Amino acid sequence: MIKKEILFDWDDTLFSKTEYKKNLRSNLAKICCVSEGEIFQIEEEYFNSLTKSDDFTIDSFLNTFGEKFGKKIDLRDFNSDRLRIYSNALFPETISALNKLEDEYRLGIFSQGFISLQKIKIKESGVEEFFDEQLIFIGRNKLDPDFIKQIPDGVTIIEDKKEVIEQLKAIGRFELFWMNRVNNETVDGVTTVRDLEEFAQIKLASKEIETRRLLQLETQPV
Repeated sequence: MIKKEILFDWDDTLFSKTEYKKNLRSNLAKICCVSEGEIFQIEEEYFNSLTKSDDFTIDSFLNTFGEKFGKKIDLRDFNSDRLRIYSNALFPETISALNKLEDEYRLGIFSQGFISLQKIKIKESGVEEFFDEQLIFIGRNKLDPDFIKQIPDGVTIIEDKKEVIEQLKAIGRFELFWMNRVNNETVDGVTTVRDLEEFAQIKLASKEIETRRLLQLETQPV
């Protein structure tokens, strides 16, 4: 039986952007012997200085702090998970849910952000092995029509941003799940889930129902 495909948004679906930034800033503050507030200020100045978003690299970002505070920053600490910056930012249920789903579905990523940084997050958080490399879609704007054209028809997409869900719903090519960890709000015509375990339970139950239906068809007399 051909496996159906699930694409996961990355930030705030599988991976807490809040925890990641907290981990990153606290480690930079320790290394540079400054406050997290000072780290945040330099971070803002760096992003404002970029001529275009594609100018971002994790190395140039980190070197900005070393130059500003006169400290040597070992880039390997931040391009890897030595300091647990990435693995500690996964949601508690992420690995468990992916483990449950990987045997029944082809798993992929549907993400928006700096491509080089998103790839580091996926690899160094320790979950890269769950995803089919042919199903990893990362773009600067996930709602760009040219980017959307790359996404296969009929795939399941789980996404935390309501505005993205609503626009994908209007396109009408995908099965959608809204990951709403914040409140009880829902979107008409879209299944809302509160965490990845709930999502996994729904998808595994639907897979079991489909498998039973196909077995019944196969055993029916011709």
